[in-house]
Amino acid sequence: MSSNASLPPVHPDIKRELKHQLLSMSARSFEFFAGDFLVYAGLEAVSVTRYIGDGGIDALGNLVAGQFRIPIGIQVKRHRNNVQRPDIDRFIGALSGRFSEGMFMTTANYAPNALQKATSSIPRILTLNGDQIVTMMVEHRLGVKSSTFDAQKLDIDPDYFTAFESMRSLLASHVEEDVQNYVPGASETQSIDLKPEEDLISLNALGYALRVDPARVRRWVESEMLKPDAAQLSGGRTNYYFRRDSIEVIRKKLGIGNMPTSSDEWKQEFLDFAKSRNLSRSYKPVMIKAFFQLVDREGKVQIDELVKSFRDYYVQQIQAGQPLEQSSSLMVNPLVASDQAIKSLIISNPLERFLIKNFITYNRDEGILQIAPQLWRELRLYDVIDVLKHADEQLRYYLSR
Repeated sequence: MSSNASLPPVHPDIKRELKHQLLSMSARSFEFFAGDFLVYAGLEAVSVTRYIGDGGIDALGNLVAGQFRIPIGIQVKRHRNNVQRPDIDRFIGALSGRFSEGMFMTTANYAPNALQKATSSIPRILTLNGDQIVTMMVEHRLGVKSSTFDAQKLDIDPDYFTAFESMRSLLASHVEEDVQNYVPGASETQSIDLKPEEDLISLNALGYALRVDPARVRRWVESEMLKPDAAQLSGGRTNYYFRRDSIEVIRKKLGIGNMPTSSDEWKQEFLDFAKSRNLSRSYKPVMIKAFFQLVDREGKVQIDELVKSFRDYYVQQIQAGQPLEQSSSLMVNPLVASDQAIKSLIISNPLERFLIKNFITYNRDEGILQIAPQLWRELRLYDVIDVLKHADEQLRYYLSR
């Protein structure tokens, strides 16, 4: 495997720029962002309960812990300065008697005594700081896009943030917005309860909650299979929004299964997905073959090695007189395509579908893909052999079409 030193550098300023964007948003728009982001933070059944907190609880959700769903209270603070001990004390008071765990999310960081209190208290407080938030945003490509001038770098995606401003104008707040200036120990008393029809999430967040490619969700909307609760034209693109409390209704209506709750369920869902013949290109089975050729004992693969193996397979097929792709595909001429172009192709299709379903995680900073631990523990050699056999069958089926 190649060393991390060979990986292209991550844009050195992108995380700082993301923080700046978050701090520049209006208070209400930031609340919409936070509501969306909590879905990506691994919480289910999220419900935003407050607009601007008063030391209390801004949102509710279920923390997924193996087969268990643990109800937690959540507080979200957009701070420039570190969260202090009194903030944690007030949050613990709000949780006491209602929740055994809580999550505190801030765009800043935590003072040492605040962090110590959070980790040692009952109820226990999980902490998420600004660096972790923007790292997750980069991982899930939230608010960033590949640079027009350098594909190895990331730029801010202004449309992502504009969408939250559009939500703000779509659902104009019935309280006057003020800039939240952080003063340690100060009381923040302005708060309102959100009505269910005001608690909306974006199309992308809905796709992530359903574990479905957002492009497919958009196709459902455009074909009128799925009706959004609100829509707003912004930057030449229509943004669609859905009531958060309708996620389970949508799941049942479209016949989408729930998140697996046991290792056996994770394994079966992965095997079914990996073996599916629902192909628009040959990329999925080729990626599967390359991945399991390279995977180590921890279920990890260096993405640069995956790119090389992925390319080699297409070259071999061309040399054997059986090219897998025809016109309009990057892999028609794999020797001409750059490593970065092939990497971008793999990430956008088919890897993204494995990421959405939580089968694989991708650490972009380290360039490492990893099969979800609860899944990797259950996979046996005969499962992998069966998956590879089906990958070959999928490719023969694809060629026959």
